[in-house]
Amino acid sequence: MLIGCKYGDDYQCHFVKGSELAVKRGENIREKLKQMAMENERVELHQLEISEFERLPEIFAKFAGVIEKYGLNPFKGM
Repeated sequence: MLIGCKYGDDYQCHFVKGSELAVKRGENIREKLKQMAMENERVELHQLEISEFERLPEIFAKFAGVIEKYGLNPFKGM
């Protein structure tokens, strides 16, 4: 899971292009998962403003449900 600042016309993040770069990296990770015959739902990208911190528990809970649905990494032998 990647969580970063929102981006757009009124970009406020101190990482300048970090969130936009994270989107590209997320796409790359999803493509690699596809090549490995794994579910690309195992990767999520969320963009939040600092004032939206109260959404984090809900985001984490939903993502935990996704991981429980698909299980642990099948290549780890667990």
